[in-house]
Amino acid sequence: MGLFSKLLGNKEQPQVQPNDNAKQIAELIGCECKNISGFLNSDSIMKLYKDESEKGQREGYIPIILVLNGHLLEMIQCNYKDNGGAEIYRSKMLSADISHGESFLKQRFDENMEMFDEDFGDDDIYGEYTDGVTPALNFLSTDNNEKLILARIPANKPWEVFAWIPFGGWNECPDTEDMMAVCKYWHEKYKAVPAVISSDELQMFLSAPIKSIDEALKAAEEHYAFCNDTVDQGAGTLKALASTLKDSNVWYFWWD
Repeated sequence: MGLFSKLLGNKEQPQVQPNDNAKQIAELIGCECKNISGFLNSDSIMKLYKDESEKGQREGYIPIILVLNGHLLEMIQCNYKDNGGAEIYRSKMLSADISHGESFLKQRFDENMEMFDEDFGDDDIYGEYTDGVTPALNFLSTDNNEKLILARIPANKPWEVFAWIPFGGWNECPDTEDMMAVCKYWHEKYKAVPAVISSDELQMFLSAPIKSIDEALKAAEEHYAFCNDTVDQGAGTLKALASTLKDSNVWYFWWD
């Protein structure tokens, strides 16, 4: 019996069940949503996600954990409203050409490097590898008092979840088509899948982490292109970021 079923069957344990928040977002995005209530530590949340992923493969859905902080609902509503409503928007996104993930990242990386090189050089942005870094094995920022929703997205491909949950398109955060294109590219290259979404965060899960530091550096360059805050307000250098990606099951992105 998976954690999801156990939670439903034991009222003294943290439970996954419908509530007003889940109902509101389910009506908005048009899929089954359940509230994750009570206290779950990071290990339990990861087990819940893995159990749901296995069940989703059998039943035809993709699980996403939604962190209802900030303005996630409002962002989804705005993207829908500005594009003719949820169904029209979703149809448009699912039929879009999203073959440009790799080229999008290359262009953004070159742009980021040009801005960085105005004041610094390659040695500054690449830096040194960091020894003794603990890999990310669990999702970040989900074991606190945030309101968590488990959404079961009726999609066939992981990157299609953004057609249901369009939270980007502001500041440096890529819009839905570009986000779908990048996630398609990363799924094909690394088997990475979107797993946790908040108003300004995306976390992706990799069942088979990167093992080579050279491959991790290439991934770090693409992360910097996708979300420059991973370096500018995070690791500080590309090699330091690469050190955190090696052996990690979770990729974390945050846009300011």
